[in-house]
Amino acid sequence: MEKQKKIWLNIILVIVILLTMITIVSSMNDMQAVLSLMGTLDIPFFLLALLLGLISFILMSLSSQFVLTALNKDLPFSIGFLIQATEPFFNGITPFSSGAQPFQLYYYHKHKVDPNHATSVIVVNFILFQITSVLLSTIGLIAFWQDIYNAMGGNMTFIVIGYTINTAILVGLFLVAYIKKAYRLFEKLFSFFQKFKLTNKLATNLHEKTFGFVTKFQQGVQFLFTKKRVFILGALFKLLSLITLYSTTIFIVVSLGFEINLNDNIYIVVAGILATTTMMFVPLPGASGGTEAAFVGLMSVLFITGINASSAVTIMLLWRVATYYFGMLYGLIAYLILKQKEVKL
Repeated sequence: MEKQKKIWLNIILVIVILLTMITIVSSMNDMQAVLSLMGTLDIPFFLLALLLGLISFILMSLSSQFVLTALNKDLPFSIGFLIQATEPFFNGITPFSSGAQPFQLYYYHKHKVDPNHATSVIVVNFILFQITSVLLSTIGLIAFWQDIYNAMGGNMTFIVIGYTINTAILVGLFLVAYIKKAYRLFEKLFSFFQKFKLTNKLATNLHEKTFGFVTKFQQGVQFLFTKKRVFILGALFKLLSLITLYSTTIFIVVSLGFEINLNDNIYIVVAGILATTTMMFVPLPGASGGTEAAFVGLMSVLFITGINASSAVTIMLLWRVATYYFGMLYGLIAYLILKQKEVKL
């Protein structure tokens, strides 16, 4: 009951943030122009955007499933897929997109998956996601650096900070996975926090578990990365998922009556990827506020196509529906179905 209450509180928080965002957007823009443009929306094209979003979420779930089946052959495909499919919901309602991993660990444990295998699956999937998102961000920054800089101006610093954080996390994960004595760094860190009364208990507990956790983590990651098929399929499906998800913006732009060329199409996909992946450090569910501001800023470079401030905001609102709120609905449905599944004894 306590967990259920927390989930609903997080959902309410997301709704409050949405309403707050709409209020702020309304005060800073011509809301009448935004609503007027939304009235011209070509529904079939917008439904195609939602369909692309759905395909993207399924591809991401399948990508994680490849990793899971490499370690565990006993868990039914439907259960494993549903556990993976809840990710957009639990990440969407928690700060730093951190809610899915604990939930997935709980349900893996509930369905008798070895804890070490479950941890390895989650970590490897996170590493694969970081690889693909950093790769796409890097290509986008190189290909459109001048356009991005012209669009963001002084706010380019936030894009660079987000990109640097993501890259550092990826490098750090590989170092932990392949440096045998990496656990000593964490032990020293926890030893430092043991000196303080407020953090002593937690730091002591973590210090005692560090060696075992890091050792098992390394074994699981190294085992999975020796399986080339798992690595290639997992990374490929995540790559396709991200490209598909942010291609939804193209259909949204077209659904509002704008004509765009091939170069604009590619830039629009890059804008969505950068706005989402580089703003993950914003400590709100869905990185709300930072993601929307970055996306509108990045879209401003497309003024040459007739997209003004009001239309950029309109595109952003519809884009968030297709890539964020629709994803949470997908994950919520998966969670509700998963709750009804019986545990195999």
